Amino acid sequence: VPDSTHRRRLDSALVLQASFTTTKMPSSQSESDYIRTTTQNYISRSANLLGASNVRIKGKSIVQPNVTIHGDYGASVHIGRYCYIDEGVVIAPTVVPISSDPMLPGDNIGSGSSSTQADDGQSSSPSSPTTTPPSSNQKAIHLQIGSYTHIGSNTQVQSLSIGSSVHIGSNCIISPRSKIYDCCIIEDNTVIPPDMIVPPFSRVRGSPGRIVGSLPECCGGELLEGCVDDYAVFVRRVLGKDAGNGD
Repeated sequence: VPDSTHRRRLDSALVLQASFTTTKMPSSQSESDYIRTTTQNYISRSANLLGASNVRIKGKSIVQPNVTIHGDYGASVHIGRYCYIDEGVVIAPTVVPISSDPMLPGDNIGSGSSSTQADDGQSSSPSSPTTTPPSSNQKAIHLQIGSYTHIGSNTQVQSLSIGSSVHIGSNCIISPRSKIYDCCIIEDNTVIPPDMIVPPFSRVRGSPGRIVGSLPECCGGELLEGCVDDYAVFVRRVLGKDAGNGD
């Protein structure tokens, strides 16, 4: 194996290891604090699933305390299998205008996260997404979050879609109309700006977020195993049960 290839694999392994070790045990550590669904999801009783009929979680996923998922915007939010949504996360669909007429209210699609100009003339960090329901001239777009995806604590998501085997760190902002493809790592405190497309096998960092490296194809399996392990650890240690490994 060439030295450069070996170095890339080593760097990827270190990033993945650091990502997985950031998963912490929840503040709620009693089975009575969670609702267990028929598909083996565990949803904290202090989580807010607004418009719950529009929120679909495929199975064996964990939704921690103080998570808010907005299914009340008139668009569905679908979450795959073995997803881990940490404490304080806010998930909402992207809101876009129905009409292209600039004179009509609600047509400013930049009303979400955007860069602002600081006093020194430098661009400051994008602000948090405004998670407000669509107006009469706006609509929300279906949000799909793939399987084996981890979303770290206090992260805000208002993207078009997030792929499978994605690790999003803590305190991130995933701005409206952005899209993250499969097998990506978004590091802690990253701000994905509006309309950014993150291609597969990307590592993203900073505010605004920039692609700072690529991941080897083998990382997809590592990210998958990390989410399965998170589920098993949660069920075994927190709930005192055998999670099993069957699908």
